[in-house]
Amino acid sequence: MRHYLEFTVDVKPFQAVQLILEDKDIKSTLIFEDYKVTENVEKEISILVFEQFFLRTGNTASLTVTVDNFTGVTIVKCISAGNGDGILDIDWGAGKALLKPVRKKLESNIIEISKET
Repeated sequence: MRHYLEFTVDVKPFQAVQLILEDKDIKSTLIFEDYKVTENVEKEISILVFEQFFLRTGNTASLTVTVDNFTGVTIVKCISAGNGDGILDIDWGAGKALLKPVRKKLESNIIEISKET
Protein backbone atom coordinates (compact mmCIF):
# COMPACT_ATOMS: atom_id res chain seq x y z
CA MET A 1 0.00 0.00 0.00
CA ARG A 2 1.36 3.40 -0.96
CA HIS A 3 1.14 6.39 1.32
CA TYR A 4 1.64 9.96 0.14
CA LEU A 5 2.24 13.15 2.09
CA GLU A 6 2.76 16.61 0.62
CA PHE A 7 3.34 19.79 2.58
CA THR A 8 4.98 23.22 2.35
CA VAL A 9 7.66 24.41 4.74
CA ASP A 10 9.14 27.80 5.60
CA VAL A 11 12.78 26.88 4.84
CA LYS A 12 14.70 26.36 1.60
CA PRO A 13 14.95 22.82 0.17
CA PHE A 14 18.56 22.18 1.18
CA GLN A 15 17.83 23.42 4.72
CA ALA A 16 14.83 21.07 4.94
CA VAL A 17 17.03 18.15 3.88
CA GLN A 18 19.62 19.07 6.52
CA LEU A 19 16.89 19.04 9.17
CA ILE A 20 15.68 15.62 8.02
CA LEU A 21 19.17 14.11 7.97
CA GLU A 22 20.01 15.42 11.46
CA ASP A 23 18.15 12.38 12.75
CA LYS A 24 20.63 9.48 12.89
CA ASP A 25 17.89 6.85 12.60
CA ILE A 26 16.53 8.43 9.43
CA LYS A 27 19.99 8.96 7.96
CA SER A 28 20.95 5.33 8.62
CA THR A 29 18.25 4.17 6.17
CA LEU A 30 19.31 6.59 3.39
CA ILE A 31 20.32 4.74 0.21
CA PHE A 32 20.35 7.60 -2.34
CA GLU A 33 20.55 11.37 -2.32
CA ASP A 34 20.81 13.95 -5.09
CA TYR A 35 20.87 17.74 -5.04
CA LYS A 36 20.51 20.12 -7.98
CA VAL A 37 20.51 23.89 -8.31
CA THR A 38 19.22 25.57 -11.47
CA GLU A 39 21.11 28.33 -13.24
CA ASN A 40 18.99 30.66 -11.20
CA VAL A 41 20.57 29.83 -7.82
CA GLU A 42 17.28 30.29 -5.99
CA LYS A 43 15.70 27.13 -7.46
CA GLU A 44 16.76 23.92 -5.70
CA ILE A 45 15.65 20.30 -5.73
CA SER A 46 16.67 17.40 -3.51
CA ILE A 47 15.75 13.76 -3.91
CA LEU A 48 16.20 11.31 -1.04
CA VAL A 49 15.46 7.59 -1.07
CA PHE A 50 15.28 5.57 2.12
CA GLU A 51 14.90 1.84 2.61
CA GLN A 52 13.88 -0.03 5.75
CA PHE A 53 13.01 -3.63 6.60
CA PHE A 54 9.74 -4.19 8.49
CA LEU A 55 9.48 -7.46 10.36
CA ARG A 56 5.69 -7.16 10.71
CA THR A 57 5.25 -7.32 6.92
CA GLY A 58 8.44 -9.21 6.09
CA ASN A 59 9.19 -6.59 3.43
CA THR A 60 11.75 -3.97 2.70
CA ALA A 61 9.85 -0.74 2.14
CA SER A 62 11.10 2.43 0.51
CA LEU A 63 10.43 6.10 1.06
CA THR A 64 11.14 8.67 -1.63
CA VAL A 65 11.28 12.30 -0.55
CA THR A 66 11.51 15.21 -2.98
CA VAL A 67 12.01 18.76 -1.79
CA ASP A 68 11.88 21.66 -4.24
CA ASN A 69 11.02 25.34 -4.50
CA PHE A 70 10.21 25.54 -8.22
CA THR A 71 6.83 27.16 -7.51
CA GLY A 72 8.26 29.81 -5.18
CA VAL A 73 7.57 27.90 -1.95
CA THR A 74 9.34 24.82 -0.62
CA ILE A 75 7.26 21.70 -1.18
CA VAL A 76 8.11 18.37 0.45
CA LYS A 77 6.63 15.23 -1.13
CA CYS A 78 6.95 11.86 0.61
CA ILE A 79 5.93 8.61 -1.09
CA SER A 80 6.23 5.23 0.64
CA ALA A 81 6.12 2.07 -1.46
CA GLY A 82 6.78 -1.65 -1.30
CA ASN A 83 5.47 -1.92 2.22
CA GLY A 84 2.33 -3.98 1.57
CA ASP A 85 1.99 -7.69 2.18
CA GLY A 86 -0.04 -10.28 0.33
CA ILE A 87 -2.66 -10.05 -2.37
CA LEU A 88 -4.57 -7.31 -0.50
CA ASP A 89 -1.40 -5.22 -0.11
CA ILE A 90 -1.90 -4.79 3.65
CA ASP A 91 0.97 -2.81 5.15
CA TRP A 92 0.15 -3.10 8.90
CA GLY A 93 1.15 0.56 9.38
CA ALA A 94 4.60 0.27 7.82
CA GLY A 95 3.94 2.94 5.16
CA LYS A 96 2.86 5.55 7.66
CA ALA A 97 5.74 4.56 9.94
CA LEU A 98 8.14 5.55 7.16
CA LEU A 99 6.51 8.98 6.72
CA LYS A 100 6.26 9.83 10.40
CA PRO A 101 9.94 10.64 11.20
CA VAL A 102 10.30 12.98 8.21
CA ARG A 103 7.12 14.82 9.12
CA LYS A 104 8.19 15.04 12.75
CA LYS A 105 11.62 16.51 11.87
CA LEU A 106 9.98 19.28 9.82
CA GLU A 107 6.90 19.74 12.02
CA SER A 108 7.89 23.15 13.37
CA ASN A 109 8.49 24.39 9.81
CA ILE A 110 5.29 23.11 8.19
CA ILE A 111 3.09 25.88 6.82
CA GLU A 112 0.39 23.74 5.22
CA ILE A 113 -0.31 20.07 4.57
CA SER A 114 -1.56 19.81 0.98
CA LYS A 115 -2.22 16.09 0.57
CA GLU A 116 -2.17 13.07 2.81
CA THR A 117 -3.21 9.51 1.92
